[in-house]
Amino acid sequence: MVNKTKRNSGKLSRISCSLAGSAFNLALSKFPNTVRIETTNACNAKCVICPHRQMRRPVCHMDDALYEKIIDECSKYNCGNVHLHNFGEPLLDKNLAKRVRYAKEKGIKRVVIFSNGSLLTADKADELVDAGLDRIKVSFDGATQEEFERIRPPLKFDTIIENIKELVRIRDLKKSPLKIKVACCSTSDKNETIRSLENCVDGFSFGKIHNWTDSGMDHAEKSAIRKPCSRVWQTFTVLSSAKVALCCLDYEGQVILGDVNKTPISKIWKNEFYRKIRLLHKTAQQDQIVICKSCTKSFW
Repeated sequence: MVNKTKRNSGKLSRISCSLAGSAFNLALSKFPNTVRIETTNACNAKCVICPHRQMRRPVCHMDDALYEKIIDECSKYNCGNVHLHNFGEPLLDKNLAKRVRYAKEKGIKRVVIFSNGSLLTADKADELVDAGLDRIKVSFDGATQEEFERIRPPLKFDTIIENIKELVRIRDLKKSPLKIKVACCSTSDKNETIRSLENCVDGFSFGKIHNWTDSGMDHAEKSAIRKPCSRVWQTFTVLSSAKVALCCLDYEGQVILGDVNKTPISKIWKNEFYRKIRLLHKTAQQDQIVICKSCTKSFW
């Protein structure tokens, strides 16, 4: 019975991947829909579900020349989405507001950051609003104060709630179109976070905790049927070193697809390595890719 169920799951995974992969191939553009730029891979949190503390990559900030080169190419190809975050806390980049402003001056439609919110002081909020930031998502792994502070030491739930409220106040005062959202990944009730920020932020998104490490944290049971990951058709991730990683979950940069110091994004995006990765996802052979093999994202 177990073998039959496994065979059926495998067959359904192949069908699912083939259909979705074919659709993704048809929609594949000559330039990524979203370019994710890791301006820094430093982080001030010690989250129990995150492998940042065991990361072997050198901690560094992206230099201005490289950043501007990336933005210039994004501008040339009318890339609609630039995310200034990856595997680190973007507010540790002292040049973040300047980088946001440069991207907006180059005509990037939507500039986004994803932050833990702990460093979002009034001064930082003021700088980012003035620079023209379009969207910020503040990450909450844990919806209650107890759960949050257990998962995300040494961050404090109340401090981040107050930082978000101050950002909202500054945004409203300046009549900025900045969208402020909270991304809440939790194993428990979400009501405490909602009560703390209701009628304040522009929205909430609720997801499952992605357990990067064997930390013992519970997360939702995954499906037996695998799906292709849309990120390999839509999102391009540049590490602070200029190397191109397969996705934001490849925190060590194990699968490197190119180097933007040597090759334009447009060339890397259509190179042989990328084509092979997409084919493996389309044919339900993600197990052949080291970082995709056990990733829960394609089972949800």
